[in-house]
Amino acid sequence: MNNGVNNTNSNLYNNQNMVGSQVNYNNQATNTSSPVISTPINNKDVQEVKFIKQKSKIAPFLFFIILILIAYIGYSYLTNKNLIENLTYNCTPISSASEEKKLDINSTLVKSLYEKVETNIREDVAQPEWNDTMKMYLAYRQITDDKKYESNCNLFNQSSMDPYTCSGNFIPLAFKQEELELQWKKLYGEHTPFTFANIKLDYDCIGGYQYIPERKEYVQGYCSSEKATSLRANKNLVEAISNGNTIILKEEVKYIGIEGIEVPNYLKSGYYYYNFRLDMNYNYVLVSRTYQPKY
Repeated sequence: MNNGVNNTNSNLYNNQNMVGSQVNYNNQATNTSSPVISTPINNKDVQEVKFIKQKSKIAPFLFFIILILIAYIGYSYLTNKNLIENLTYNCTPISSASEEKKLDINSTLVKSLYEKVETNIREDVAQPEWNDTMKMYLAYRQITDDKKYESNCNLFNQSSMDPYTCSGNFIPLAFKQEELELQWKKLYGEHTPFTFANIKLDYDCIGGYQYIPERKEYVQGYCSSEKATSLRANKNLVEAISNGNTIILKEEVKYIGIEGIEVPNYLKSGYYYYNFRLDMNYNYVLVSRTYQPKY
């Protein structure tokens, strides 16, 4: 009985020695292997590197997209602006597809339109070119006498509108600046550019109203050097044609010299055409004036 117990203890002792030997061997084997060096990795640095690389790739693409958007916006703006201008010009309360027909030149409509543009020989000599100066003068001519009133020469610039002056006992007439602007819009259309300027034909004392912005008024000047003319003009309205929203007046003009005086080259006899268009305010506005020789 004791022998069996002793044998068992002996076996346990031997097994423990074997396990211990194996453990020692493994420890030695582990201690003799090459050392492993581990470098800690910062995740934040890795993310920043990736972000910089992605940003460097995306930036040129975004810049290209921005250029395309800017170009598209500019193109759309110009296209829409031109479209609006064309619609504003062409819009009319009546159809523009009507057939051409002749109007009675003695009708009130035709007469009223012709009175707005008909000029006399003195006006033609004083301003032979149909320019902004003449257009401003024609707008002034539409202002009726009841819109003018006696005023004074305060702030009148004596040197800016030679030979017109305003001083001494001279009592000038005046009118409000909005009166001229209103007549301009009625004659040339709501959207025709308008600038306040003096009213004076270039080569004679005709017109003679100075714009004084501080007073918001036009004030009359005095001129004593009116020129005489030895010319005569025969003018006749010979035709008025309506086509949709337009009316064209045809004027025949013949310039004649008196007492052997020759007609200067800048006065051209022939046909003049005045083109009017009906705008959205039901006003026939003057669009153009063209010339055609008779012979």
